[in-house]
Amino acid sequence: MSGPLGLVDALDDVARLEPLASYAEEMTRATERQLDDGVDVLEVTQTVAHANDVLTSRLLTLAEESLGSPPYAYAWLALGSHGRGEQVLSSDQDSALTYGGPRLAPGDPDEYFAALAAPVVDGLALAGIPRCTGGYMATEWCHHLDTLTGYFERWVNDPLPSALLKAEIFLDVRPVHGELDVSRLDEILVAGGRRGTFLKHMAAATVTFRPPVVLLGHVHTDHGWLDIKKSGTAAIVLLARLYALAAGTNARTTELRLRAAGAAGTLSADGVGRLVTAYRALTGLRLRHQIEQVRRGVPIDNRVRVGDLTAEERRALRDAIRTVRVMQEITANRYQTHTVT
Repeated sequence: MSGPLGLVDALDDVARLEPLASYAEEMTRATERQLDDGVDVLEVTQTVAHANDVLTSRLLTLAEESLGSPPYAYAWLALGSHGRGEQVLSSDQDSALTYGGPRLAPGDPDEYFAALAAPVVDGLALAGIPRCTGGYMATEWCHHLDTLTGYFERWVNDPLPSALLKAEIFLDVRPVHGELDVSRLDEILVAGGRRGTFLKHMAAATVTFRPPVVLLGHVHTDHGWLDIKKSGTAAIVLLARLYALAAGTNARTTELRLRAAGAAGTLSADGVGRLVTAYRALTGLRLRHQIEQVRRGVPIDNRVRVGDLTAEERRALRDAIRTVRVMQEITANRYQTHTVT
């Protein structure tokens, strides 16, 4: 049995997770095969996220079998890139757990869900999905749905920069396992798109990841190195989220958000096309770079040596960076982000 999903199928006990030791290697192989077969790179990132969904769900099912029935219905929430359904090989764990509704079984919910989350986080780490260094994992973020709803309402209604910084990862939220209905969280975020103050603070966040300058056809680098995420993809994710919320859509992936914004008129057709092209190009560079790092046995990151890229890749990189800088400037002017304090 091969491939990452084959390894997931082999799991039969939450205390015996040895098959996951090869999960990251199998995921890398599957990703490389897809790219070599000409699969759209954005579809590849969705495939990675889907495999991680299946793994997470399997680990939760095994943990439930070990612990017994949960005291309340719950939902395991994917956040960040996993919440958007677009992950690369370096993506870390971003998750939360929420519960609510009528009591279903005896037991203390804090104790039960802590015991449920721990082996899942451990299992994902064993599978090569690193723990979030910021602590945004279900082992730390486990709340009753009423409490989590309160957090979302405060983030939207009182969007202080310090609060939004903490909330940013939660703005890409998606349930991957459990019976609890968490649609209220999406409703709060979509409603936020009708609030000018919230959108203005969101717009200010889009310019925090400022790409390097492109001068005379050359990209300004850090001694020849460039972080693809900080210099491009992170900004596009933020721009797509902003304009999608302004359009009143709860689309998940960056491409769907951009296209929904275009359809609603919150973003021009030209802007949509250029940002989608840029996101696809940068994500492709990022994935190929990470596959090569795995092949060489070095830690995965997002920093590429620009001089090692082909002429076509450098051209795509320059065009993508120019697009991001232009769209950030348009957004800053449109939302007057200089007035945000």
